[in-house]
Amino acid sequence: MSASEPAAAGQSVPALRLDRRRLLLIALLGAASVALLLGFAGGAKALAAVAQANWALLGLALLVHYSSFALRGHRWQRLLAVLGHPLPYLHVTALLLAGWFASALLPARAGDLLRVGVLRLGSERQPPVAVAGSLSSIVLERVLDILAILGLGAGFGFVLLRDQLPGWLLASYALGLALLLGFGAGLLLAPPLLAALRRLPWLARQRFWQVSLDFVAQFVAGLRILFRHPAVAALVVVESLAIWLGDALLLWLVVRSLAAPLSLPAAAFVALTVDVLAAVPLTPGGVGQIDAAYATLLALLALPALHVGTVVLVVRFISYWSFLLFSGFVTLVAGFGRLLPAALAAAAPALAQAKSAAAPPARQERP
Repeated sequence: MSASEPAAAGQSVPALRLDRRRLLLIALLGAASVALLLGFAGGAKALAAVAQANWALLGLALLVHYSSFALRGHRWQRLLAVLGHPLPYLHVTALLLAGWFASALLPARAGDLLRVGVLRLGSERQPPVAVAGSLSSIVLERVLDILAILGLGAGFGFVLLRDQLPGWLLASYALGLALLLGFGAGLLLAPPLLAALRRLPWLARQRFWQVSLDFVAQFVAGLRILFRHPAVAALVVVESLAIWLGDALLLWLVVRSLAAPLSLPAAAFVALTVDVLAAVPLTPGGVGQIDAAYATLLALLALPALHVGTVVLVVRFISYWSFLLFSGFVTLVAGFGRLLPAALAAAAPALAQAKSAAAPPARQERP
């Protein structure tokens, strides 16, 4: 990459900057969400209910949530290792937390760009990781997450709560599982399809498309790597289930601490369904979006308004606002914050190439 490319890449992502306006917007969204929840729950009554909560259970909920990121760090380390990039656990986990922090404040999954860019930059101690490899590891994370969320959510929904839920919600889970199976089938069919594309005469003469196909083939190979390492695959699947059961346990512990009438299966289903709805955040960190999803689903299960408001307030304080401070501290101490512009610049060109590879080729004019 030439010296001019980072600057050009940096200019291609001007929206991914943490400025005062963005921080003010997040603060306003957060304040509006808290105000709406307090109003819905009865204002002073909600604050009194939080003050009378079981703080031992809340402390356990906090521990469960933070511990899940220790598992996430180990899972990502194993995925990178199996892709040929053995990196230290603390480095990988700190970068994972920095990525979460960036995604919580910036749009367009900036945290993923940060992770890809930092790994591509490398350091004196860590060799650089090709974009295709780091991107494959992150996509594998997403696939494992979706597999765990849909599997656990469908299990709780179909087995334990089938009579309490609307049919459209259960049908949505069935559709999600079907799409996941289709993704797996696509991975199986990808190698022969790429090989067939390479043999097309009009494509073989164009170097740009051959380079793009090389990138896609490397990316797909990364996604298929777990098929050749069943022990690692079993480990990361178990870790994924534990991570998302931790989300369910977080909600249930908060419910118990506030003496709200909600069973563990119902709490688990709500937490996992919110995770599905938050897969594509419409606001930085899903502020407002996730709060509304929690409130809607808890109300759907006939939880009293007082408990709906207080539960959502406490859950979001633990899982977003307190963790925002913690992950920001880790980002600052690890020095990843100052690397954000350079990391985005390093990741952008290769990601643009990946998008070009996925786009249909332009029609060639006849001479």
